[in-house]
Amino acid sequence: MELNLQRQPITINEVVYDGFAEHPIECDALLPDYCPDIVKILKCSVAASISLAQASGERIMIEGAATAHVYYASLNGRICRAEYKIPFSRQVDLRAAVSDPVISVIPSVDYVNCRAVNQRRIDIRGALTFKVRVVDQRQEEVIGDATGGGLQLRRDMMHVTELAGQSESSFPISEELEVGYGKPPVGSIVRVDHRVNVHDYKIIAGKVVCKGDFMLHIAYQPVDLERQLEIMEYTLPLSQIIDSEGTDEECVCDVAMFVSACDITPKLNDDGEYMMLSLEASIKAVVGSHRHMEIPVASDCYSTTHDCHCKHKKLGFVRLNEILRESVMHKATLDLPEDVKSVLDAWCEVDNLNWKSEAGELSINMRLTVSMFAGMENGESLYFEQSEDISKSVSLGFSTDGISFDPSADVLSCAFNIVGTERIDLRCEVVVRGGIYRHLTTNSIVEITVDENKPKLKVQNKLYIYYADEGESIWSIAKRYNTSATAVWEENSASDDILPAKTMLLIPIV
Repeated sequence: MELNLQRQPITINEVVYDGFAEHPIECDALLPDYCPDIVKILKCSVAASISLAQASGERIMIEGAATAHVYYASLNGRICRAEYKIPFSRQVDLRAAVSDPVISVIPSVDYVNCRAVNQRRIDIRGALTFKVRVVDQRQEEVIGDATGGGLQLRRDMMHVTELAGQSESSFPISEELEVGYGKPPVGSIVRVDHRVNVHDYKIIAGKVVCKGDFMLHIAYQPVDLERQLEIMEYTLPLSQIIDSEGTDEECVCDVAMFVSACDITPKLNDDGEYMMLSLEASIKAVVGSHRHMEIPVASDCYSTTHDCHCKHKKLGFVRLNEILRESVMHKATLDLPEDVKSVLDAWCEVDNLNWKSEAGELSINMRLTVSMFAGMENGESLYFEQSEDISKSVSLGFSTDGISFDPSADVLSCAFNIVGTERIDLRCEVVVRGGIYRHLTTNSIVEITVDENKPKLKVQNKLYIYYADEGESIWSIAKRYNTSATAVWEENSASDDILPAKTMLLIPIV
């Protein structure tokens, strides 16, 4: 007996690793020659960036650098900064080798401790945590259609998402920034906040045009050491074309930009004063292109003429429900420590980002830490911080059962006002972004055999009446009566396989 089995290749997305990896931070370093001696360590912060995340056999190699910023008070009470690059390399073992993986690595800082060994020497200890997720893409052959031998094939339409392409591109930024009118000349850069806000993209034949803003917050010590810290803020428009093979107008893109390096140095203007800032930065753009597809998958079969057997295989698919980008506005009134004369600089950081879902709603929780440099009545400089938990609930237009979400958060803006001498009003905007996916599994037929030696006995051209209950499957009823499911659908003018209510069906035997 001749069977015509039509096979089709499909892309399977399998999560082969979803976990965490830790890595220590260790740095024993001297102050640069141009930095004054340390009197007191005020604050040490660490930011980690990933330069490489690559599969090698059954391992994932992660490389990057942690940048440590040490803020301290010098002999004259002013705030100074020293910066250190700490390269790292981490290996993550997988269960098996991967063929075409999509790797996501999100670094975070567990903790960091810093102490002054002496006036010129610093010891930094801490730990990083990498959230690693590896999805392997592989090709599987399944049966898409089958004819001959009286075969009846049930095909379920799977609504899935294919990763059409993943592209990365780095580009430099070189600018000369003017210090604002009325501001004093720059002596030294104390603190720099930088972030990129992507607000638009456009797809043009294998290329993605990304547009956004590069935002800078700069705190500097004036040349006149008697003056307090000064603040400057800049917003630079960005536009970058990224080659993304396989991306077309039907794709949905997840676009992100990160600052991988940023160096700002004072520069003389035409009048010989340090009223200019030289900016040299590197921006990394990452584009993930997704294409929604409908894939017919054969899930069941039988023969109306002979005994039939089929072999199933469990397959996994991924569907992108939404690329979420939510703004969280937070306002708070914080108490200042005693004897604070002025707040010199304030900023916010986000960590402990987590989420949960229930009844179509996504709840995002995080910890917001407000950090400040303050000038005291006695002329000293002080660092202090306060933390509080904030949350954001997002109503989704789909079920949240079986979803996965790898969010990232960035502080887009932070502003404050002093209220009297004891409090500070803070306004902060945090942007949370990430793709929301649903993981689907189904049993697909990969082999069909019909036993020619075991024919089925049946009487042709008979018509049965069947009283079906709500929720019954027409396919299952046709299989039970060993007749054509298509004939039952056509005889009863049915549009769906699952019956919405109790009904009488006519079952033709063909």
